[in-house]
Amino acid sequence: VIILQVSDLTQLNRVVDAAVAKGLAANTICDAGRTQVAVGSATCCAVGPGPVETIDLVTGSLRLLK
Repeated sequence: VIILQVSDLTQLNRVVDAAVAKGLAANTICDAGRTQVAVGSATCCAVGPGPVETIDLVTGSLRLLK
């Protein structure tokens, strides 16, 4: 598992859309709202499995989460 960061929801949606366009499995994960994040808020996405080269085309420009 590698965790990368995006700047906002728009960029998160772009990552998911780009992954799907490349034929990768990709899903947006929405928060259950049991902590400080509102119910249904998109908090992350999962990309893959898939060929490393294809995943890198989608996520290669993203920074590691600090």
